Amino acid sequence: MGDILLKKIILIAGPSGAGKTTISDYLNEKYDIPRVLTHTTRPMRVGEKQNVSYHFETDDSFKQLHFFEHVKYGSYQYGSSREALNLAWKKHDLVSLIVDIQGVYSYIKQLGDKVYFLYVTTSTKEELKERLLKRGDDPEKIKERLSGSELNLLPADLKQYAHVIVNDNLNKTKETLNSIISRLEED
Repeated sequence: MGDILLKKIILIAGPSGAGKTTISDYLNEKYDIPRVLTHTTRPMRVGEKQNVSYHFETDDSFKQLHFFEHVKYGSYQYGSSREALNLAWKKHDLVSLIVDIQGVYSYIKQLGDKVYFLYVTTSTKEELKERLLKRGDDPEKIKERLSGSELNLLPADLKQYAHVIVNDNLNKTKETLNSIISRLEED
């Protein structure tokens, strides 16, 4: 494994339905770029495994971690930590993580040029709407997701860091990702 200087985290952010998970899965399958595991205090679901699906935490163990970002949904906490990132970097120079826009600020502030920020979107809102309907999201929820802060639009002050991928066509997107990864591996 390379030197810590060569390590990078590919942050993937963008609106719901833009294809963030698809891109993260592609990077993992084709390039062995794993997703950094996040932490949660929610109970394990059937079929999930400790340190494979999530790092499952108690409220106490959750408090011990150093988070880039964390949120509370209902009574459960979720977060991405420096500890989990270092664990991932032990095995891989390139790792990825799906984050919301607020999370991007925290990573850039703390990790600087170790961050490679992919902003994934589609050319139209209609396309996002179609995809969310196709994957079975509730039409009311979709309306919420496609308005306001839920849309995860790219703020002006993050534009300089963002590598924008307009994911209208998966094959084109894969070609773009292939050239990005070959550049990152040369760095």
